[in-house]
Amino acid sequence: MMRFLSLIAVVFLNLSLNVRAEDTARDRAKALIGAELAFGPSVFSGDEFPSCEFLKPGQMREQIGDYTFDVTFYNKNYVVVEKPSEAGRYGAVVKIKAEDGSTYTRFRTLHKSPQRLGLFYDQIEGELKFPRGMLRQEEMLSRQHRVVNDYIAFAIRRDIDRSHDFAILLAGLDEINPESSPVSQVESALTKDRQWWLQLKRKLNGNDQRFTKEIVAPTITDGLNGRVLREGTCEQAGMKPDTAEKIDAVLAEWAENSDQPFNACVARDGVVFFHKAYGSRNGSPITTETRHVVFSITKALSGSLLMMFVDQGLIGLDDPVEKFLPEFQGAEVKTPATIHHLFTHTADMEGHFTDFQSDLEHVYGEAYRYLAIGKQHKYNGTSLAIGTKILEQMTGLTLPELYKKYLFDPLGCESIESVDASAMTWSNACDLARIGQLLANRGSYGNQRFFSEETFEKMLPRKLDQLLGPDTEVTWGIGLTWFRGNGMSDRTIGHGSASSCTLRVDLENDLVITMTRATAGRNFRKYHPQFIRAITDGIQN
Repeated sequence: MMRFLSLIAVVFLNLSLNVRAEDTARDRAKALIGAELAFGPSVFSGDEFPSCEFLKPGQMREQIGDYTFDVTFYNKNYVVVEKPSEAGRYGAVVKIKAEDGSTYTRFRTLHKSPQRLGLFYDQIEGELKFPRGMLRQEEMLSRQHRVVNDYIAFAIRRDIDRSHDFAILLAGLDEINPESSPVSQVESALTKDRQWWLQLKRKLNGNDQRFTKEIVAPTITDGLNGRVLREGTCEQAGMKPDTAEKIDAVLAEWAENSDQPFNACVARDGVVFFHKAYGSRNGSPITTETRHVVFSITKALSGSLLMMFVDQGLIGLDDPVEKFLPEFQGAEVKTPATIHHLFTHTADMEGHFTDFQSDLEHVYGEAYRYLAIGKQHKYNGTSLAIGTKILEQMTGLTLPELYKKYLFDPLGCESIESVDASAMTWSNACDLARIGQLLANRGSYGNQRFFSEETFEKMLPRKLDQLLGPDTEVTWGIGLTWFRGNGMSDRTIGHGSASSCTLRVDLENDLVITMTRATAGRNFRKYHPQFIRAITDGIQN
């Protein structure tokens, strides 16, 4: 009996040790997700590459024990180099070897300046404009020009010792045509960096050989006649004759009682019967062309882009991530992460604004076996970033380029630009309405087929019981959620926005409502429902 109890005790001890070891490994993997690694400095001018280190080395030693770095440097032409012989961009592929033998990969951008930096001594030219309301005495800014510039110089000095962001900026500026006018997001320094790393990543993981087919989208279909936005009257839109006047009355009163300007666009059956701007910013009236950041409405855009690939059979919502990203391969997982998990926030990822991390596939690929896939709905932008990096890996085009080529240009959008999968999109109300009309048409626009109606149905919100289990009450779509009330039908889709911009598409009434603004501002909760109601009250069947 004692021998049996001793055996049981040993079994439980081993199980306990295994659980603790697993917990330790999980904690280490989670810690490495947010661990900050930097070259000191990332912008340099010497004949040797700078060395790298974690910003909190003591904390990292507690997590992974003693560690070593093995760094491979690439010049701008993707050639491995030992010395930085020329000024300009360099990429560092850092292999971190932990005490237990595990290896972690991180990417960092470096920039060699043509001459020694003198940021502590050289005067920075130009004048910074602070946002209105930040200073109590705004006129003091111009009088204290030197003090402000000294502060900026020190801030840059700190930055190049703690991150590679300034190196990304300088490397990108070096690669932009000096004679070009102000560049778009597709041509910006951030996108230049993203383009450079994307090509290197595809070479390193073999996706440049796996995915070689050029994708043609949207497709031109003879006889297809999806509604295209055009200006018209309330009567042509199937609205009561005085609807535009009633909407204008609500918005004019709202503008008088708010501290935020905005523009709005409303269309029915493809007819734009209302399109106006209200209020001023910094003393100047905004117009219908004024753009605002629409934040999480971006998720509806990246979802639409994804469904174009789904429609062509290039990606399936149930496909595992490792099918496309080798960085996720080899992990023993109970529940494989699928594309569906990524775009419905059920892949146990966190945070927004991670799209700009060129090593994001490695960061989460290394933590993959410890993620609680399909256990909870955790709203975030990172999982969508991983999802759209799959599209980048398949095409060799960065996400800003994909948006422009496959979505914005075919729709005739002129103002809209987007740089990530979940938050950073700039648009006016009219271009946002073009996206809305594409959804109202269930995937078509004119004679262009972006995705089929069958594919569009897969995009709509539904209970996530297949992903989260039969007891879940979570309902979510691919970049879309339901919006009901204030006279809108039960089949109204859209997405929320941190800036309180509006995207509503009533599928039953073929109604598209958009508004862009910088933030909710005063009295938003009072007037926004009135705005929606003024529209829905005008529907004439």
